[in-house]
Amino acid sequence: MAVTLDQYELGRSNFQACYFLSSCNTEFGGQEIGIPWSSLSDAVNDFITDNSVAASSVALRLVYCFDGSSQALYLRMQILTMTLQTGSSTIYDLNQSPSVWYQISSDGLATTTDTSLSNSAYLNKFFYCPAVTCSSETVQQLSADASIYAQYAVFPWEAEVQKLYVDNGSGTDMTIVFAACSFAGLATDAVLYPHTLVLYLKNSSGDKMLDNIQSKSSNSFSMKGADMASICPLCCNLYISPM
Repeated sequence: MAVTLDQYELGRSNFQACYFLSSCNTEFGGQEIGIPWSSLSDAVNDFITDNSVAASSVALRLVYCFDGSSQALYLRMQILTMTLQTGSSTIYDLNQSPSVWYQISSDGLATTTDTSLSNSAYLNKFFYCPAVTCSSETVQQLSADASIYAQYAVFPWEAEVQKLYVDNGSGTDMTIVFAACSFAGLATDAVLYPHTLVLYLKNSSGDKMLDNIQSKSSNSFSMKGADMASICPLCCNLYISPM
């Protein structure tokens, strides 16, 4: 789940090489969406307090969305809880109630009344090509076979997102960045579906908190990104923890 700087840059370049806004047009490479860490943590902590739930049970579901007017990706975030399935150590059911919804964009974090688990603009506007060289024969519109394209990613709050912050010193004025990546087709690939997210932090000076030093400490996200990967492509209402 911890992503090095090299892995992150590879995921970003692979996204740009495989995802297109129109046919094989490489001009769009997705973007890194940064918001203040405090905005995200305040929203999650309010949810925990308002609903008297344990932080360890909270998950963030991030729906991939596209805004045609600004020609930019954005995310719709559902804060909800998850419950470990009986007899399993890795599969959690996602509980729709209680939950709250927000939108994450270049404008920051804002509440939203849209609670859809998919976004038609994203599926209709984006094309994916797994081939080394994109062509009209190899590129596919996402909506043509939505079953093989993840429509959201799920991150556990305490075990991954909050741990990312704690492992990097819990500093003030940090920014959390949500970056579109793709690891499908790479030699190091353990991701079944093309579009995933890497979350990482920037410090108060705006420097990326990413490096390639392999740490042997328990602070697994120190100077690393976090990548749950999109194990469940459809709206299957599960979080599956990486082994």
